[in-house]
Amino acid sequence: MDFNIFLLPAALFPAMPLMMISFGNRYSSMSSLIRKIHDELIDGDQAKRSKSAKGYLKQISILRKRLMLNRATQTLGALGFLTNLVAMYSAFVNLAWFDLIFTIGMSAFGLSILLFIIEIQLATRALDMHLEDLEEL
Repeated sequence: MDFNIFLLPAALFPAMPLMMISFGNRYSSMSSLIRKIHDELIDGDQAKRSKSAKGYLKQISILRKRLMLNRATQTLGALGFLTNLVAMYSAFVNLAWFDLIFTIGMSAFGLSILLFIIEIQLATRALDMHLEDLEEL
């Protein structure tokens, strides 16, 4: 048995859970922000709501996009991790389609990272909106 075939998936194995933790942390902070905005809009006074309604609509639009990207990022990351495990098993039992499985896993994880970058850009745009609001004061 050639143990060199284990090197590629084994080298990636520790990185994938760490990235998934990062994805999960972004989801947690985003869900906290959504709940905060929800509470402000539902429980806040009418004057404050109408004054900043346009700003809230922009935030909600960006948060919807970020939530969709985060869901896709986490799903692709999990699929990449799972196919990496399957690739390690297929290397262990000498299955002929190891290369295909590993390529699928790497592609899924690569797409996950690309979506993560896009989501970070949206988050930065949302923070920039907050800074614009502060500049108006």
